[in-house]
Order: sequence, then C-alpha cells, then structure tokens
Amino acid sequence: MLQPDCEPIMQAIQMLTQEAGAVDDQIQALVTEGMNQQNPWQYLRLQPRIDHLIIVKHALQDEWSNAMNELAI
Repeated sequence: MLQPDCEPIMQAIQMLTQEAGAVDDQIQALVTEGMNQQNPWQYLRLQPRIDHLIIVKHALQDEWSNAMNELAI
C-alpha cells in the first residue's frame, strides 16, 4: 500500500503521463498533416513545430522519470 505522502507524486505522474500523451497526439497530427501535403515545402514549414513538440515531450519524460525516482525512494 502506498504511503499517504506518495499521493501528490502519483498525481504528478498521472498528469505528466496525460500531458505526454497529448503532445504525442499533436506530433502525430502534424506529421500526418505534413505527409498529406502535395508540396514538400509545406512539410518543411511544419518541421519547426514538430521539433518544438519533441523538445516539450522530452522535458515531460524527464519530469516523469524524476517523479518515478522520487516515488521509488
């Protein structure tokens, strides 16, 4: 059974998991949009937004990992 002081960490982990999933969905939508473009320049125009979302996703993954480590302690 989890300790009561673990509840905020568990909530943070849940929130981070949901946020990472939402970012994944946004990335996939942009990739799909880019792949459906007839003009390759349109795809390249989307790439900076995709790159930014990947950076955000990595930051969320780092926060998630830190929260999991804190929970394990």
